[in-house]
Amino acid sequence: MRRNLQINKITGIAILGALVVVLQLFSNYVQFGSVSITLSLIPIVVGAVIYGPLTGFILGALCGVLVFVAPSTMALFWEYGVITTFFVCVLKMGIAGLASGILYKLLYKKNNSVAAVVASVIVPIVNTGLFAIAAYLFYYDLLDGFAAGQNVVAFLFLSFIGINFIIELFVNSILSTVVVRLTNVEKLKKDK
Repeated sequence: MRRNLQINKITGIAILGALVVVLQLFSNYVQFGSVSITLSLIPIVVGAVIYGPLTGFILGALCGVLVFVAPSTMALFWEYGVITTFFVCVLKMGIAGLASGILYKLLYKKNNSVAAVVASVIVPIVNTGLFAIAAYLFYYDLLDGFAAGQNVVAFLFLSFIGINFIIELFVNSILSTVVVRLTNVEKLKKDK
């Protein structure tokens, strides 16, 4: 019985990992204007909620590796340090997935719906927040060049992050919460 549960868990994580890869590759190469919507956050949240914070970290780190090798990342950030860029991409996404799992674990006994919403919303917030900090610390010269005399922090948040963050937050909070709720319904059916 325990072996079957382990196999189911490994299979579930592998499926979520495959979804992360497909959805992130889609967002690496498909943009709507200047915005690419990162749908890969959804399986990261689902994995963190169902299998725990470590799974959230692993799925987030997998997504971060794909962000690292994205053409836009290579073109913009690699010249400022390939190793730094690798750690920024992998750690920001991994920490976002970890935070999702931890917050869900802390809140689900009090209110599962609130826990699902918080777990869904925290991923884009942590991901974007850590990116903003890293961009300011490691890629200031790049941002300064793009800002063309404007305030670099204002440029970072209003132009570089702005609309993409709002769309990611909205899409992730809606879709992840729905998926998490559906997985909980299926879990309740199995428990009966």
